[in-house]
Amino acid sequence: MDEKGKRRSTPVAIAKTVLSAFFGVRKRGDHETETVRLTPVQIVVAGIVAGLCFVGGLMLLVRFILGRAMV
Repeated sequence: MDEKGKRRSTPVAIAKTVLSAFFGVRKRGDHETETVRLTPVQIVVAGIVAGLCFVGGLMLLVRFILGRAMV
């Protein structure tokens, strides 16, 4: 438990929160439960990591498609 008596979120819960924000879909109960547990630093770091993974995935997809088209 934290010094304030609230539990910390797991990395899976943080990822679920950030990914649901990317898609814009979230249950009200999940939002209310996780809002108490998450810190702004956790959300920002997870958002940056998810954004970099998304951009990297798009770059790999484009390279794959262009590599196939050039052959």
